[in-house]
Amino acid sequence: MPAADPSRPASVAEALARTHLWFEHNSGWAPPDEETLAEWLDDGVCRAPDGCLVTPQAWCAHGLASWWLVLDAL
Repeated sequence: MPAADPSRPASVAEALARTHLWFEHNSGWAPPDEETLAEWLDDGVCRAPDGCLVTPQAWCAHGLASWWLVLDAL
């Protein structure tokens, strides 16, 4: 089994923390509206704030949590 990638979050909490740090350094982001989020979820996918396509309960290769995770944590 390959070693875990230390640059990737190991938990939802870590991915959320990394995402909030990303928000601090990147302006212009906005959460999706309820309709868009519902469409993504109906398709079994979601976006991360940087635009990466992920599953709703995951984070992207850059370590950013999906919008579903971000909004669920609020």
